Amino acid sequence: MSQEETLDFSEDILDNKVESYSFFPIRFICYVIAMASFFLMVVGNIKGFVAGFVLLAVTLPIAVLQQRITVDLTNSRYREYSSFFGIKIGKWKSFKGFKIITITHSDRAVKMNVAYGGAESYANSSEFHLNLKKDNYNKLNIASGSYKSMFKKAVVLAHRYKVGIMDCSEKPNKKYDYAEIEAKYPSKTI
Repeated sequence: MSQEETLDFSEDILDNKVESYSFFPIRFICYVIAMASFFLMVVGNIKGFVAGFVLLAVTLPIAVLQQRITVDLTNSRYREYSSFFGIKIGKWKSFKGFKIITITHSDRAVKMNVAYGGAESYANSSEFHLNLKKDNYNKLNIASGSYKSMFKKAVVLAHRYKVGIMDCSEKPNKKYDYAEIEAKYPSKTI
């Protein structure tokens, strides 16, 4: 079993991206500037080398930096960390006693254009978040993805920890206590 499969389907450890910069346009622009500055360092004179080095030092970290979260459900702890060329910087924090699992819709709006400067329209993203909630104020976003994959993970976690699920993906919210989950979604069907 590969590491990716373990992280995606393990009930004990979840590791997911929590990107601070989307790939396009910010990270893409930083990649382009970093490559151009490297080219400037290689073919330029001493001033070109210095300018290229400064640009590379500023843009490369933005281009390759990833914000991630790892949740260790066995030990009731999580770690939000920054990953830079495989180096992980972040501390483990305790998260004990979550009462319910929630599935929420991403509040990110996606912009769509018609070709050649036509009208613009906005739509909701098709991304959903899986959260562990302790109470109304303490929520830990542990995964994001399609509705189907988040619901599947929520059911697996609900079976394991015997907690309910609140589906906030559409109005009105649907709340399932553990008995309903056990009856409607037996653990063997997921």
